[in-house]
Amino acid sequence: MYLHPDVTMKNHYPLQRVSAALTSLHARRCNNGMAPRCAAVLLLSAFLMSGCLSPVAELYPDDPEKRQVPVHIVKVGWHAGLVVESEHLGEEFPEHEDMPRAERLKIGWGDDKYYPDPDASFWLLLRAAFWPSRSVLHVVGMDVPADSYFPGAEVVTLHVSEEGMAQMSEFITGFFRLDDDGSPHFQEWGRYGNSAFYKARGRYYLPKTSNMWTARALRSAGVPVTPVYGVTAGNVMRQARRAASRDESE
Repeated sequence: MYLHPDVTMKNHYPLQRVSAALTSLHARRCNNGMAPRCAAVLLLSAFLMSGCLSPVAELYPDDPEKRQVPVHIVKVGWHAGLVVESEHLGEEFPEHEDMPRAERLKIGWGDDKYYPDPDASFWLLLRAAFWPSRSVLHVVGMDVPADSYFPGAEVVTLHVSEEGMAQMSEFITGFFRLDDDGSPHFQEWGRYGNSAFYKARGRYYLPKTSNMWTARALRSAGVPVTPVYGVTAGNVMRQARRAASRDESE
């Protein structure tokens, strides 16, 4: 799976480690009565954790005219997923007889037991959070806009370039676990009428969540989001709204 060199995350984990160290330092020194320094430590920690990566110019150019491919980010419950138009997915996107076929596809990644179960137990939640487990991709076919298919859900729309969409398509495709003949592994029918779960690559565990996967997919297209901060659906949506507002101001 090829990714543009500017969209990797490896340079941003040190910030998380620095922030954790500062928070620990804050706790120790506050207990020793060093209140003025505590305030400075907290401010610096907040600064380090509130940053957002810049756009990747080659994939997400400043000129909106060069970004005409819509990508929708949809928050349903605790999950933030992607809705893309099928025609913009690359030829490498896998085919399967049970793959949903529709004008739009909603795609999400998550734990192989918790994600498919609409009545998941608290035990499954703990397993997904703290035990590295296998993963699945959920593909939902939609012939109506996302806000019509998921009434009441929060939807943020961004526009990426054709090059950015090609990178996102390759990112998504790379997570399908394939048979020897190149077909995806069907696991079970999905949570909606025209949907299915497929076995995926990668282990699920905190903080490597379904929402961080969505943020990584956006980043693969050059969108100005920081995946390491996208542990929760709310954070992914905040970053998406920020990117959308940036578009509107240009």
